[in-house]
Amino acid sequence: MFNNSSLFLSLALTGSVLLTACGGESDTSKDTTAPSLSNLMPSNNTVTHSRKVIITGTATDDVALKSVMINNGEQSVIATLNEGIFSAPITASAGENTYSVIATDTSNNETTSQASFYFGSQASACGAHSGVIKNGKTYLWGRNNKGQAGIGVITKISDNTEATPAVHPVTPILMPEAQFASLALAQNSSSALDVNGQVWSWGYGKNGQLGLGIADDGIIDNTDHSSPVKIEGLANIVAISRSNSHALLLKADGTVLAFGDNSKGQLGDGSTDHKDSPVIINGLSNIVQISASAASYALDEDGHLWAWGSNNNGQLGNGVKDSDAHSIPTQIAIDEPVISIASGKGHAIALTESGKIYGWGLNFSSQVGMRPKDTTTAAEVWDADILTPKLLPWFDDAVAIWAKGNQSFVKRSDGKVYPWGQNMMGTLGIEADDNVTQPSSPILELNNVADLVNGPLHTLAIRHDGEVFAWGWSFEGSLGGGESTIHRWTYKLPLQIPFTNP
Repeated sequence: MFNNSSLFLSLALTGSVLLTACGGESDTSKDTTAPSLSNLMPSNNTVTHSRKVIITGTATDDVALKSVMINNGEQSVIATLNEGIFSAPITASAGENTYSVIATDTSNNETTSQASFYFGSQASACGAHSGVIKNGKTYLWGRNNKGQAGIGVITKISDNTEATPAVHPVTPILMPEAQFASLALAQNSSSALDVNGQVWSWGYGKNGQLGLGIADDGIIDNTDHSSPVKIEGLANIVAISRSNSHALLLKADGTVLAFGDNSKGQLGDGSTDHKDSPVIINGLSNIVQISASAASYALDEDGHLWAWGSNNNGQLGNGVKDSDAHSIPTQIAIDEPVISIASGKGHAIALTESGKIYGWGLNFSSQVGMRPKDTTTAAEVWDADILTPKLLPWFDDAVAIWAKGNQSFVKRSDGKVYPWGQNMMGTLGIEADDNVTQPSSPILELNNVADLVNGPLHTLAIRHDGEVFAWGWSFEGSLGGGESTIHRWTYKLPLQIPFTNP
């Protein structure tokens, strides 16, 4: 039997149901739960060397998602959604990039997450000098016989008397005036990109490789400089790359400039004349990454790879090797889009969208792979020169690549870095004494690598927490370990580098 209270409650519930059925809003049916975001990539402290960055992650909602938006500076991109996985390409700025992901559901509930990554080379090493950008500050150390350490004087490792107190810096020396976003160190010369999009050079200047000359004056500036000097007339540079004798510059508009030695056409301007000031490389557009070695490489936003310069070891990937100069960029044929390129002394490796790696060029030390010391009894032997891009059989989960000298490195999805190639001075950071023919062992005692760079004989790595490590041939301060580090000695295991004022 109903009383008045029961009747009133029954009528109220009936009215609520009728209102909802007729399109009215009920408090009990309103969606107030915001979407969830997870697995953002790139994750914090990741370093990329390509300006095209794919933001990915997982977005879920208890009812339905309406959109996922990616914001990076002035960019806003609507991501594609596929069963909860979102992705969107953005264009990175030099240095630190902080991006936001905004997920919105069909009831306009929003969730925002942020992450940051770094575009540029925070570490660089070549010859016997090295440098890193740590907490926005730039540090250099090592050999300085041509002024390449940028400390304002020419030094020798033996300059340790009171009369000549200037010595090679054997620990990191802070460059107090520098606000650099990316470093590019070569054999005896150095360049850096500052936070304002301008380029500085110092060290050995032969054949105009510092880019500090006057355009079209008929004189090649071979001057050495022991302190950084700004290249005048440049603006909006977003990336730099150096070989031992020339440099490439990427502009914000996707075009490429070059300067320095041009004996093999590595400046890409159609000539073999050295240039001591930057010249435009015609025929390249929408470029997102550059890499300079004996040959020059450029990657465009569609995943096409271009090469020019030396082809002594098949670096151009066109099926032949020759001693001619190749001064016009030509496309390298690879079966799928490339997302990153790295080049060594005479070889190159390319990372594709699927996580696979292709390699080609000089392979005498197994820097491409499978070139053992004893080739007469080995089950499989690849050629000393690989003339077209070869799919390397060890990877389908690569996330980053590095190469220089006669070594190659890959970071896999397990977070570990696997090296291969020449190892006579412990450059690979593993227990092996000889060249490594395939990347089966990770670098010892070093996980969570954010960025890595190797010279011919030593290697640097920056861990995700910002700590810096070095290993390989310790020569004239190259490892930055200080007085306790033995010079002219091999360190196979990574040494943590001390910083007095980080």
